[in-house]
Amino acid sequence: MGAFFSAAVGPVPAVLLLALAVACMVTDLWKGRIYNSVTYPAMAAGLLVQVFTHGVAGLWIALGGFAVGFFPAFLLVALGGLGGGDVKLLGAIGALAGAVPATETMILAFLFGGFFALGKLAWHGRLLSTLGRTLRVLAGYLVPGLGRMSLERPGETRLTVRFGVAICVATLATLWDLKSGAITHLVLG
Repeated sequence: MGAFFSAAVGPVPAVLLLALAVACMVTDLWKGRIYNSVTYPAMAAGLLVQVFTHGVAGLWIALGGFAVGFFPAFLLVALGGLGGGDVKLLGAIGALAGAVPATETMILAFLFGGFFALGKLAWHGRLLSTLGRTLRVLAGYLVPGLGRMSLERPGETRLTVRFGVAICVATLATLWDLKSGAITHLVLG
């Protein structure tokens, strides 16, 4: 467990983050939902832990982390690409960890979610046709006179990815990176 503790995220927030991420991953896989009864108390716990750890400045750490986790993802809810539970989970992670770990978690979650989506498309034999349609849709927006088409085929069932799994993996990766610097070193050199 000591591998997840760093100066940026102390032992208490790290344990709470691990419990939150794993619980939400399990419910997302099992029931297809991330429950408010888990995320709301985690947001409150993040606020309390930050204030207890950092004093009044902890209020701003928790609120800043919540804002960084919640609001960018909320835009994706408005566009239909993400569920409300995923957004509240990212907000709770931000409240518990602060803005910098929330940012890294969100970026990694989108990266892992993309990999999971590509894997699921490949598993169902739809990767190449979906990538081809995606390029055609983009060309329709970029090339004047080229007609626009829908990304989805009529009659084809829509595949979904449980984003709670990607958030859990990203949370684990972020905690590991904050301790070791391995991902940061890989990206920034």
